[in-house]
Amino acid sequence: MAEKDIDKLLSLTDSKYRLSVVTAKRALQLRSGAPSVVSNEQRARTHNLVTLAMRELATGKLTVGTELMDEGRFHQDYVRQRQAQLQAQLNAERERERD
Repeated sequence: MAEKDIDKLLSLTDSKYRLSVVTAKRALQLRSGAPSVVSNEQRARTHNLVTLAMRELATGKLTVGTELMDEGRFHQDYVRQRQAQLQAQLNAERERERD
């Protein structure tokens, strides 16, 4: 993926560093459950979230700095999701102890 569309991706940002940061942030968002903008077929071809984030950026459906999820909201959603997971694990352990 990186070799094929790297010139297009680099044209979206002012540096390789910014492209790396944007791609990494989008991959984290995808990992936390953000909806993807690519087709199911493209998602099925890769399990690598960085590659998927790069494919999303290459489609032009996301633009750097505007349509990516708001970082504050993303962080809050991630914290809530993680807390819910930990609470579910705690509840499951308590149930096992009762049995």
